[in-house]
Amino acid sequence: MSEYHQEYQQKLKEQNNLLDQLHNSVANTRSHAVTIGGELQQQDDMLDQLHSGIDRTTNSSRQQNRNVIQLLKESESRGFYSLVIVLVIILVFLLMV
Repeated sequence: MSEYHQEYQQKLKEQNNLLDQLHNSVANTRSHAVTIGGELQQQDDMLDQLHSGIDRTTNSSRQQNRNVIQLLKESESRGFYSLVIVLVIILVFLLMV
């Protein structure tokens, strides 16, 4: 019985060692998972900030495009009216001569 008891104790020690190794491995994996989770949260926050910045830039760009289009329309109108005034002055000048 003592030989059987010694073998049993040896098997228990081996199992305990294996369980300790498994526990350490699981704890290490958990630590890595927590670290990865934190990094993913940081990256998610950075992506949210980037998205907000892109939205602001897009809206600003659209507004600037509208402003440029309005300016071009006004410039075309001014150019047309300026040309009409110059032609009227030339016509008046030619009629006087």
